[in-house]
Amino acid sequence: MVIIWIILGALLLWEIQFVWYAKHWDEELFVSLAFSRKSTVRGESCELLETIENRKLLPLPVLKVKFQVSRQLAFEDAGTESSVTDQYYRNDVFSVRPYTRHIRSLRFTCKKRGFYRINGLDVVAGDLFLTHELPKSLPVDSQLYVYPRPFRGMDFNGALRQLNGEVATKRHLQEDPFEYLGIREYTPRDTLRDVNWKAARSGELKVNQKGCTAQRSVRLVVNLEDGAILRQEDLLEASIEMAAAAAELFIGQGIRTSLETNGPDLLTKEAVCLKASCGAGHLDSIFRGLARIDLEKPAPSFEPIRERLEEMEDRESLCTIFFSADARPEFQQLLEKFRKEKREFIWFCPVNRIIRPEINAGIRPYTRLIDVEEGGRL
Repeated sequence: MVIIWIILGALLLWEIQFVWYAKHWDEELFVSLAFSRKSTVRGESCELLETIENRKLLPLPVLKVKFQVSRQLAFEDAGTESSVTDQYYRNDVFSVRPYTRHIRSLRFTCKKRGFYRINGLDVVAGDLFLTHELPKSLPVDSQLYVYPRPFRGMDFNGALRQLNGEVATKRHLQEDPFEYLGIREYTPRDTLRDVNWKAARSGELKVNQKGCTAQRSVRLVVNLEDGAILRQEDLLEASIEMAAAAAELFIGQGIRTSLETNGPDLLTKEAVCLKASCGAGHLDSIFRGLARIDLEKPAPSFEPIRERLEEMEDRESLCTIFFSADARPEFQQLLEKFRKEKREFIWFCPVNRIIRPEINAGIRPYTRLIDVEEGGRL
């Protein structure tokens, strides 16, 4: 008889604790996920902070925290409690005492440029005897920008430094026809179109003196169309990283820089484009835009950008820098038109052992073939 009462008492205790846990286990329980930084660079390490706070007397013998994130974030302690398919699925187990806080730092390496987000997580608690699981979904919104690593390579760096010197010189030497400073004496180097004919009535030739073009900008154009039969994602990524290196250099010199691409934004689905600026935060804006370019789908046609560039006047541009692995005739025709119109431009064309495009003779002096396999990428 005593054994029966003991069994009944145990069952009653089990039932009471289960009902209590089922009703109160998630009260004053706070679970969050946060990246240690808002942005980092491809190839660098970062941390995901997993925080659990239990602000009540009721302990949680077992609490599982489950979430998923992109597999491009390679966690150092990935083991049997997690799995990797198209996403990285993680399952962390905690034992949480009353009125305690647990903070676990999960270190990972950013394998690929991109914009990464954790939209939610699941927590699963066990009762006192670990006989039932009590699940709940919690909202969370953690975001991380992984910027493209600025391209580094001997040929590319040399060409970019030379271009930077030329741009810096033109920035202060070229005249702005809309900034009038006065008149001066005519010299043999002046053209007749600069002569101020009203002032010349005095018997001496005078010419208009104009200000310099300090507000002119460098235009970065990234073409992500892939004309190859087999998709060459390494060349497309190299184009993005070259644009990042150029933006870093010119904005660091205080030169206004704009960005124009046909790469779709992962969030807005529109092409990533930014107007010229060199103000505080503009480099971060360009890097964020480049990070959000989605290469999972083929890029839209370059044709709208080509038409826009053909219609633009070059009065506000110091130089147009093209980054494109696509060397189809349509693209080279645009550059040929730039050459004939004497518009300042240069084309950086990433190549590898498979892709070696034929370049038209007229634009070869303005083209730099950059071998991505000779260094510059992790």
